[in-house]
Amino acid sequence: MTLFFSFIRYVLASTNRPEWTSPSISNWRGFGNYQYVWNQDSFWLAIQNSLLIVCSILFLTVILGVAIAILINRTFPGRGIVRVLLISPFFVMPAVNAVLWINMLLDPVLGLQGAAVAGANDLVALLRDAPVVGSFFSLWPQFEPISFRATQTSAYAVIMMVTWQWTPFAVLILMTSLQSEDQQQKEAAILDGASRWSQFRFLTLPHLARPIAIVVMIQAIFHLSLYAEIEIVSRGNGNKNLPYYIGELVNNNIGAASATGIFAVILANIVAIFLLRMLGKTLME
Repeated sequence: MTLFFSFIRYVLASTNRPEWTSPSISNWRGFGNYQYVWNQDSFWLAIQNSLLIVCSILFLTVILGVAIAILINRTFPGRGIVRVLLISPFFVMPAVNAVLWINMLLDPVLGLQGAAVAGANDLVALLRDAPVVGSFFSLWPQFEPISFRATQTSAYAVIMMVTWQWTPFAVLILMTSLQSEDQQQKEAAILDGASRWSQFRFLTLPHLARPIAIVVMIQAIFHLSLYAEIEIVSRGNGNKNLPYYIGELVNNNIGAASATGIFAVILANIVAIFLLRMLGKTLME
């Protein structure tokens, strides 16, 4: 149905052409909707923001997931509790996650960020009166909190909150895979004098290649459809991605929104194939 809508004129609020307000084959437009969307600067900005958000989240979740999975794979007191706590953020609803982060953590006045910046300024002011280091701290500027609802920084807020929520998913998949790692190979490597970095580079990382590819594939699909976090943080101001752009078009121009949706499906496949091939080639070398 979306593919059909993308080839017809389907505009809900068209007062001059009322026949366009209902989906009909007589309103056939061909590739006109695709051409219209292709020529919009906002469309390319949405693609740019989508790639920035998705690639940043994937990079951070994979790096943090590998590091945390290796750390908690060892035996230590309270490991079961730690694992449960690490996985729990994944079960928080996206809208709740966004509200908590943007208000309780990132708010420049009432959030944790505001309190941390105020505490840092108070500490610097106190150190300026110290007898030995006072002259050094007198050169320090006044710290200013960052407004993560602003156009320039709202995308970074989305990246942080989604990374926090989806890192447990990567940890769960990678931690499960580490349970099946061949310990005899590691013992042989230790006897041969291999360093911990060599063991990680040539044994653990290749073993995690396929689980990492699964994490990347699943997360790429989900993160290309982010909506709730962007709506709550800034209503698309500065971090409008393709789903949000489609949401704006669908209020009136169903044909253009459908064409954008087809573009989004194509982009999702391109990103997934590129990331999986690049990741598999890098890890298996």
